Amino acid sequence: MDFVVDFLLTQHWKDPRLRFSENVSKVLELHQLRQIKKLWLPDPYIINAKSAYFHEITLPNRFARVTTEGNITYNARCREFPHYLFQSLMKGYNKEEWPSYQEGPGRPTRVYVEIYIVSISSINAESMDFVVDFLLTQHWKDPRLRFSENVSKVLELHQLRQIKKLWLPDPYIINAKSAYFHEITLPNRFARVTTEGNITYNARLTAKLSCQMQLRLYPMDTQECEIYLESYGYSTEILYLHWHWDKDTAFSMEPNLELPNFMRPISDSIECVDTYSMGLFSCLKVKLKLQRRISYHLTQTYLPTVLIVSVSWVTFWLSVEAVPARVTLGITTLLTMTTLIGGAKQGLPAVSYIKALDVWMGTCTFFVFSTLLEYVVVSKASRRKVVMLVPMPNNNNANTNHAMPRSSTFSSGAKFENHYSPPGTAKSPNQTQFRPHKLSIPPQNGSFEYDVESPVDTYLPGPTKVILTPAQQAKRIDVIARVLFPSLFGAFNFVYWTYYLMQSWDEAG
Repeated sequence: MDFVVDFLLTQHWKDPRLRFSENVSKVLELHQLRQIKKLWLPDPYIINAKSAYFHEITLPNRFARVTTEGNITYNARCREFPHYLFQSLMKGYNKEEWPSYQEGPGRPTRVYVEIYIVSISSINAESMDFVVDFLLTQHWKDPRLRFSENVSKVLELHQLRQIKKLWLPDPYIINAKSAYFHEITLPNRFARVTTEGNITYNARLTAKLSCQMQLRLYPMDTQECEIYLESYGYSTEILYLHWHWDKDTAFSMEPNLELPNFMRPISDSIECVDTYSMGLFSCLKVKLKLQRRISYHLTQTYLPTVLIVSVSWVTFWLSVEAVPARVTLGITTLLTMTTLIGGAKQGLPAVSYIKALDVWMGTCTFFVFSTLLEYVVVSKASRRKVVMLVPMPNNNNANTNHAMPRSSTFSSGAKFENHYSPPGTAKSPNQTQFRPHKLSIPPQNGSFEYDVESPVDTYLPGPTKVILTPAQQAKRIDVIARVLFPSLFGAFNFVYWTYYLMQSWDEAG
């Protein structure tokens, strides 16, 4: 039930004995304490003060002013704390001895640790590390630093040279690649000692910590990174690290902490003991679960690749004869996919396993490449030659008027029906005949082989059949592709997102 106040106390009184002529001086100012003490001074004191002291830095903060009429002004700066307390505590203090040294073996000094995260930045998957800015607070008891409540309630040390005179714990960060104390504008460290010898030591640090990341589910992954503290030179017989007794303050984060590509971390604090050949050493761990936000990759990777794959399907609606348009569209979309793959892999390490992003990009590239292959098939089908064998007329059998087709392939035109019709019979309106207009090879064995590319009126023997011309067959392949490619891509999306989202949810817990 008290408070600390820093104030200026100014007193005014008149002493006729100190009158002097104006010809000598208009005012007399006294700044030397030995001069002020030669004057008569009032003796007020603070009734409810537990302790108080005059400021002495950089000189005693007191002065007196005397006018020609003997009017005196006396000013002093006061505060509730004795300047000499720290020096008196350091007499006979040995910082090489830990606080429980006098209690004998088996009685380690127990240090209670708090960590307050100020910021987390630069989570780098390529180098597998992250940067954390935090306040490290340690509490322990040193009976050698007890002092009376009549002197002061608390002793605060802000000068680094004073803090270094105390015995301090030696925790270090095992997984730190680099770390440093903040020194601007002054060293960001302070110590506070209570009357019972309870010490609080606070320091602000920035550290780059390693984090072994598993990227199989990237970019739907959840990483588990650690802040790993351990005593460097003191075994468990001398020092034991504990988390602060208040779990809410043992590990906490800035309320407005935001990470650009990750959700707010979920923390779990653990106490542990590591075993080495030199003995047992106390350690503390904080496990941070960092779940990646997928929204960035949806807009920058997944959506553009879906659009590129969809654009590649436009070729199915173009004419087979539009060779430049279909080839240009296929190659352009393929090159665009290659560029997107290179951009998506930036900032990622070269790992030996397949990531979720690799599956997606590889499948999308396959779909785009397949449109080019589909056009190759269509182009080949539209240019196939139709080969037909018909018997040669001879003098011995001039009335032979039927032809037996051996093989036939078609490249353009329309449907036809393969019929046999005796001479002189009327043609059915549904029948189509073909006129052989090009001799492909010389006649062999009494027959000719023709390349048929346009329908003419002719009748061939055999049952009624509907045969597509090569151009129609190529068109039919395009029609099938219009349905088949989107259906397969939709099925792939269903399987991909179902599997990887389920894996991501299981990993995030």
